[in-house]
This record gives sequence, C-alpha cells and structure tokens, in this order.
Amino acid sequence: MIYYLIGIKGAAMGSLAKILYQAGHIVKGVDVADDFYTFENVDGISIENFSNMKLGKSYFYIIGNAFQNHSVTNYIQNMGYKYLNYPLFLTYYFKNRCWICISGTHGKTTTTKMISDLIPNNTSLIGDGSFQIKGKDNFILEACEYKNTFLNYHPDIAVILNVDYDHIDFFKTREDYYNAFVQFSKQSKLCIINGDEFSYRADHVITFGKKLNNDVVFQYEKGKVTILNKQFYLPIIGEKFAYDFVAAYLVAKIMNEKDYKIQQNMDGFIMPRRRLEKKEIHSQIVICDYAHHPNEIKTVFEALKEEYKAKKLICIFEPHTITRLQSFIHEFKTELSKFDCCYLYGLFSSAREAHNLVLERKLYKCLGFQNYDYHTQQQLSKLKDVVICFMGAGTIDSSYDAYLKLLQNIK
Repeated sequence: MIYYLIGIKGAAMGSLAKILYQAGHIVKGVDVADDFYTFENVDGISIENFSNMKLGKSYFYIIGNAFQNHSVTNYIQNMGYKYLNYPLFLTYYFKNRCWICISGTHGKTTTTKMISDLIPNNTSLIGDGSFQIKGKDNFILEACEYKNTFLNYHPDIAVILNVDYDHIDFFKTREDYYNAFVQFSKQSKLCIINGDEFSYRADHVITFGKKLNNDVVFQYEKGKVTILNKQFYLPIIGEKFAYDFVAAYLVAKIMNEKDYKIQQNMDGFIMPRRRLEKKEIHSQIVICDYAHHPNEIKTVFEALKEEYKAKKLICIFEPHTITRLQSFIHEFKTELSKFDCCYLYGLFSSAREAHNLVLERKLYKCLGFQNYDYHTQQQLSKLKDVVICFMGAGTIDSSYDAYLKLLQNIK
C-alpha cells in the first residue's frame, strides 16, 4: 500500500508515518517547509511541500486533524481519491488490537511512553513523534481531546490523567470540556482515572490518587512511590510524574506485568522529547520542555525546584495560541513569576487561529517580562551555576538548540 499523509510533520502523524513505514508500506506526505523535531532523521519517507505536491489516485490518503478543511483535503475529496481522516484511519488499521488510550490535559505523552515501556507486546503511537513496535496484540495511543478527537475511539482500557480546562478556541465552557472526558470514559470498557483531579465515577472506573477516597491510594516521597504495599523508584523527580507512573503502573498490572519487571523497565526509562529534556554544559543545566499551560509550567517549576533547590531558575517561555494566553493571562503571570527570571519568546500562533499582533502586544505588556533576544542570549550564556528552561509547544526547541551550540562554543 502507498500511504500519503496530509500534515505528516505533526507529532501524531509523524509517529503514524514511521509505524506504517516500519510495517513495510511506501509512505509519503506533505507539510509546510519548516523543520520540526517530530520528524527528524527519517530516511525512506518522502516529504513534499504544498508548492510541489504530486497527488494521484494510486495513494491512500490520511488527513491530519489540522488539515480537515485544507484546500488539499478538498481537492482529494473532489477527485474521489481514497482517504480517511487520522482517527478513523487508526480505528481501521488497528481494529483487531486491544486498545489502550491515554487522555488528559497534561502528561499524556510521558504516560503513553511509560505504558509502552512497561507492556511487552504492543505497538504504541506517542505524541512526541516517536513510536514503538514490540508486538501486535496491543495498541497504545495518546488520545488528544482537542476537537473531541478522542471520542472517535472506544478503548478497552482508557486512562484519564487530569481534566484541566484548555483548548478554549473549541471548548467554549469548562462544562463542555469536562463533559467530553465523561463521554470518553463512558465509551471505554475500563477507565483508570486520577480521582484527585477528576470527579467522575462509574462501575467501570478505577480511581487512583493520594486521597484516601480513591480505589488505589499511593504515597510519594522525592522519586519514590509506594503503592499496593510495594515501593518503586522513579528516574524522574516531581509529584506530577508520580501520578503519571501510577496510571502506567495500574495499566501494566491489569495486563499482568510483574512488579520486578515494572521496576526494571522504569530504571531504564527515558523521558520523551521536550519533556524535561536536559543538557549540562559547563556549569549550566539547560532544559527544554513542552509546557504551554499554566499548570504545566507549575509542574515544571516544582520539579526543578525539588531537584535543584540551591540553583537560580530562569525560564524562556513561548506562549502557544493567543486564545490560551488571553484566557489564562493572570495564571500565566503567576506561574512564570515563580522563576527567578523570565523572558518571553515570540508567540506561536497555530493554524487554528488568526494572528492578532495588537492583542499579542497587549498581552505581553500585561505579563510584564522582558523579551528573549540576541542580547539576552549572550548575557545568559555568561552565567554560572544556573538552570535555564526553554518552555513552549511551538518552535522554541530551535532556540534551545541554538543556545546549546552557543554554550558549546564558549571555551
């Protein structure tokens, strides 16, 4: 089969493209010309730009979620070519597997990777553009709520990590957002829920958390989780990551994994790309993280503070979508102000919204932080014994890479 992916550089589409290629299919695709970390070092997959596409009826087209209304999609539909959108293709291609879907506002990518590491026989599609193929019995999917995409799935096991109002451009009220997760739970055979953060309960739900009213209660103490009378040591510091581990642990236990194997796999666990991704150069610790919601920034800060108590913490933040920044402007200011210093990178405006430079400047003025520019970069590079964290869901990883190169060239 020849698969052609519209929006192939997206995190989920990139993972799918690699899975299809590894399965022996011919894989092609189209996207913008910009480079993305989700699609690096991939040989054998041809990627075209929108200006030089060569479309034809011999391809099976897969339409990315961000391109449902794109002119290319309209052309494919008008020509009568074979196509499915991304979620429908997944349900078609992986229909004979046991489905495990990981959802929630925060922590999906990390938890999906944990579960894929803990369960031996699976194919997993992870939201940092990566994947794993270790068997064909189970399909592990990071299931995003944006535009109710996850409601296309009816998993055997669903995980809901948290429900923290987001994607304001689509979910107009907190109730709409909450109800989407309720519906996702209802259409799952078994649902594992963080009961400390999501109040929904039903016969098919297992809750976990630190509060005593949950079905499974755990304790956390700096990198150590105690659950069901067992202790596990995590390679990641921070209470938020303990919640992610417990969700992954419960899925693994349901799939009959042994505790000693779970610990062995966690000992070798490597965080996904841009999730507390860390480099140490000279006396600086430089981190890149995907955090783009106030509570994600809070999680990153708390993890860094727990691990690097005595060090000065500096962040460079790239806001992601103007609707999110506008809706949570005061929450952003509160969380970013916890760092010793904060600098703002240019706002990343996705294809889902029109860019509004006037509003952007107004919001940046409200935040009150300095802009990150060449002069700032040079000044930061001279500091000693600091932690510098680049945060955002857009293209700030390019500035992270540039900063690392600058440090490496300093003698």
